[in-house]
Amino acid sequence: MEQFDRNLLQKYRQNECSPEEYAKVLEWFTSEEGREYLEAAMSQDLELGTYSPVESAGLYQRILDSTQPRKNRFRALKVAAVLTGTLLLGYGGWKLSSKGDTVVHTAYGEIRTIVLPDQSVVTLNANSTLRYKDREVWMEGEAYFSVKPSATSQPFLVHTASKINVEVLGTTFNLVDRHGKMQIVLTSGKVRLHNNKEATIMKPGDLVEYKKQVRTTLKQHTDTLNYSSWKNNSLHFENASFAELSQLLEDTYGVKVEIRDSSLLHQQFTGTVPGQRIDVLLNGLSQLFHLKVTNENNRVIIEKDNKY
Repeated sequence: MEQFDRNLLQKYRQNECSPEEYAKVLEWFTSEEGREYLEAAMSQDLELGTYSPVESAGLYQRILDSTQPRKNRFRALKVAAVLTGTLLLGYGGWKLSSKGDTVVHTAYGEIRTIVLPDQSVVTLNANSTLRYKDREVWMEGEAYFSVKPSATSQPFLVHTASKINVEVLGTTFNLVDRHGKMQIVLTSGKVRLHNNKEATIMKPGDLVEYKKQVRTTLKQHTDTLNYSSWKNNSLHFENASFAELSQLLEDTYGVKVEIRDSSLLHQQFTGTVPGQRIDVLLNGLSQLFHLKVTNENNRVIIEKDNKY
């Protein structure tokens, strides 16, 4: 193998490689030197805070998916789970030992359904991480939970990166925890939320939001289906701002968004667009809201369409 140019590694992390450069990086990762570098880099990233646990786990899984033959991928992912599970211990109150835990991470644009040991079902949205053991889970990102009641009345516990704990008996709910903000929408059943100061009991139709462990929003009688529409590969917006749209695109698809027309930042919009693929989503946004939307090299530019 020819001498590898390590300057390509930063370009790879930022999704800026050409197809030829991309192939060279993946080939190098299959070497012993590449594997050693990868594990050392993940450890350093997490220790220094260069990348969040979600970003580091996502990068590692993206590399494994690209370089491992399918028959060997399971073993490699087990290694990744142990590695990320161990390194997550120092972050965001993730306290359970990684021994015996299972870690699942979704890539940008990926939705995955996980059946837990107690037969509860979790649908994990893109760019999200779930770690679980028995009826106790830790998550960062977005997920929809369908929790099976316990025959022994054992509660189901969800620990979030925002340090808000969700105690569940048997219920379905959507939970988002990103950028220090948490939102939970209860579809059915009953949950109890705990932070350091208070407990909040939710009823079906309730929406609760926290920012830095402080409850900022409590709404009743919400249309819960709007908040979990992503499970069915569609995205619903209701009185949403373009700033919220930009953040959703970046979180879900890993793109950078630029709003070229500043007047759009003061507008709100309502509608539903397909969300399975980013190209279909952007085309739907363009048609529904009369926008000019371009996507080049994972950079999305949104501006008004002068034809309207």
